[in-house]
This record gives sequence, C-alpha cells and structure tokens, in this order.
Amino acid sequence: MMVNARIITIPNILSFLRIFLVPFFILAMNSKDYSAALKIVIVAGLTDSLDGIIARKFNQISKLGVVLDPLADKFLLLSIMITFYINELAPKWFIILVFIRDALVAIGWLEIYLRKKEITKPTMLGKASNASQVIIFGYILLATNFNIPPIPQFGYFFVSFLAIVSLLQYILIRNGKIRS
Repeated sequence: MMVNARIITIPNILSFLRIFLVPFFILAMNSKDYSAALKIVIVAGLTDSLDGIIARKFNQISKLGVVLDPLADKFLLLSIMITFYINELAPKWFIILVFIRDALVAIGWLEIYLRKKEITKPTMLGKASNASQVIIFGYILLATNFNIPPIPQFGYFFVSFLAIVSLLQYILIRNGKIRS
C-alpha cells in the first residue's frame, strides 16, 4: 500500500463531507425529523464505503485520509449515540456501553498517534463492532420511520458483546500482549 502526501483527494473530500453532515444529523435528530436523519446516515454510509473503495482502487490513499476517515466515522457514530440517548431510541445501557467503548478506542488511538506518531490500524473485530453498531442504529432509524418490528434484545446483546471483545482486543494490542 502506497501512502501519498496529497491532501485533496476524492476519498478525503468524501470524509470531509461526512464530517460536514454531522451537524445536520444532530439538527434533524433534535427536531425529531427522523426521516432526514435516516437520509443523512445513508449518505454518510455511502461516502464511507466509497472513500475506501476509491482510495484503494485509484491509489488515493493519503496520510491525511488515514487519519481523517476514522475520525469522520467516530464523529458520526458518537453523534448518533448521543442523539439516540437523548431521544431514547435505544436502551440507555446499550448506548452507554458502546459510547464508552468507542470513546476509549478513540482516546487510545489518539494517545498512540501523539506518543509514537503511529496510526493504529483497525482490527477485523473492531471493524465488525463498528459495522454492527452502524447496522443496529440504522435499523432503529428505519424502524422509527417505517412500520417494521423493533430490534430484539438479542441484537443489543450481540452488538454489546462485539464492542466489549473488540475493546479488550485493542487493550491487549495497546499493552503489547498481542499483535494486531
């Protein structure tokens, strides 16, 4: 994988777009316009998928993008969690658990970057945890907008399990007990 120093790349523009969408998502959620919130999450999800595909396929992986993409994901995911908590769209214990996990992972990522100037690559388990969170929050927005059944309790427990196990994996990697 070749990383370049360019700042203006299509993947970086898509990551900036995702960050730009966060305040509009928060506004939609605060005004209880769950339809607009769902559309924003869909657009953000598409930009997330596209930026990775374009970066790899067209060799547009950049130093900025390596930092910007996960940062954009965290901004969006943490804003989803906070607004879902405020609007009581998911069990509070669940939101608190995944919020703490994501906050700790982000703090650990930042600490390693500041101390060692290294970018921590996400693990497959970490990616699975994030994807499961996006899926469950997306489904909740779908269920809020359309007449479909709510998430069964098992779904919350499964996503929580992935969050806890991936956090433990990151802690073990951080402390040098296992390799990423």
